[in-house]
Amino acid sequence: MTPTDKQETQQALAQTLERTWTLFDEVQQYLGSSPQQDIPDFTVRAQQLIPDEQQAAAQVMERASLAQIETMVRTCDRCALAQTRRHAVPGEGVINARLMVIGEGPGADENATGRPFVGRAGVYLDSWLKAIGLSRETNTYIANVVKCRPPGNRDPLEEEAAACMPYLIRQVALVKPDAILCVGKVAARFLLGRSDALKNLRTTVYRYQQIPVVVTYHPAAVLRNLQLRAPVWEDLKRVAQLINMPIPGSRG
Repeated sequence: MTPTDKQETQQALAQTLERTWTLFDEVQQYLGSSPQQDIPDFTVRAQQLIPDEQQAAAQVMERASLAQIETMVRTCDRCALAQTRRHAVPGEGVINARLMVIGEGPGADENATGRPFVGRAGVYLDSWLKAIGLSRETNTYIANVVKCRPPGNRDPLEEEAAACMPYLIRQVALVKPDAILCVGKVAARFLLGRSDALKNLRTTVYRYQQIPVVVTYHPAAVLRNLQLRAPVWEDLKRVAQLINMPIPGSRG
């Protein structure tokens, strides 16, 4: 239905509601049970009954469960990434998580499996979580800004991130994490709206919907530059302190 068609349908519905109301009012007057009343404005009601596509999508998103979000992501075609993906990657983990990890987007392994952070970087991320007493199976939820792999692992485009952000926003609301760990500058930019250098982003605990957010390097970046292990460990200890998690052992 085009915008013009929708507007015409809304106008026709409003007119039908007005005629129905007028008929009802005339019957009430004939029966002597009600004085004549002014005709209400049914335009707003017609728009509610036949919302535009953006309004309808927002209403569906506001009511969606985590499982429904995952189903919506797997069939999503909101942007061009849907044309090149093998599998969309909604995210995985537990609700009411102690920590939510947010990356920028799926890589080749994730595109092949439909699961987040399952390649070398994912294995490394799991070791980070274990170091502070966390795991995706028991107390963590892992997701990305965009749910489909950008070709060549390039950074997501603005319009791609904009298409996916409603999913992530709803996931955060449903997971209700005690803290968020953004891995990589791209994730921090789209979640927090900041474009600072990552080394500067690391020095501050931010807030997203009143949830504390720590920014650190992406596991893949650390695998390429092992000198980043020390600052990442400091960031992980900061996360553990924020959520009152005792560190079970050394970083290994």
